Amino acid sequence: MSVTPALKAGARSAYRDLLRASASTFYGDALIQRAFRHKMRTETLCLDSSASHDVKLVEEKIQLARELATMLRRNVVQARRTQTQDGDDAWNLRFTKDTELGENESIKNPPPMPSSRRARRLEKGEQSTEPVAQLSANMPRNFSALKRAHQERKIPELREEDLEESFVRGSGPGGQSINKTENNVQLLHKPTGFRVACQETRSLQTNRMFARRWLLEKLDKLHNPGLSKGELQRAKQQERERQRRKKSKRKARAQAQEKDCLEAQEK
Repeated sequence: MSVTPALKAGARSAYRDLLRASASTFYGDALIQRAFRHKMRTETLCLDSSASHDVKLVEEKIQLARELATMLRRNVVQARRTQTQDGDDAWNLRFTKDTELGENESIKNPPPMPSSRRARRLEKGEQSTEPVAQLSANMPRNFSALKRAHQERKIPELREEDLEESFVRGSGPGGQSINKTENNVQLLHKPTGFRVACQETRSLQTNRMFARRWLLEKLDKLHNPGLSKGELQRAKQQERERQRRKKSKRKARAQAQEKDCLEAQEK
């Protein structure tokens, strides 16, 4: 079955719609726009001479082009790096009339996002309004003492009034339960500037629980350096490797002694 003129017209229409969507999304960035169009022509939507007569494959390419155009219009925004009055790097987002936003006001008017360097400083606990526990010279050196210190540590409190929560539309695999629902949970801890985003499951409530758990782990790492849950797990793995090496050395030493005894008996 050959490709009908109506199907060819539909393919041209879908491709032109995709070009218009890319021009709107990548407005003012000619380099990205050319790269995107080249990618579409040569790879994503390309059909060789034999495949161009396959009706089913042509229909799939038309559907893909329409989905890409919809995704560009609704879920992709353009960002430009700027500087705030304090000299910090920030990002300005350009929204269009087709951009899909959540109902939360923090998504419609997002605060300036700190640069990666500033985020790393915040991750290390610098420039934070919360008191940061200093590494003690008496930090436990062995796993048993570290485990006791971990159990006796003071876990920080995660207060809801310190959180700024927003919900955005999910992305990636998962079908309509992900891509057409606002189940991506984003949390901002205002006192420290820590951010987490969770889209682990299709359930909004479960993602909210996971986001708070991850944020609490970050705060625990900040307030209890060397004693947090993740660091205890790393120390436990290191202790297992140490015990394994010790056992191997003991076994090798016993085998060497047994070999020496056998040689002495033969002599």
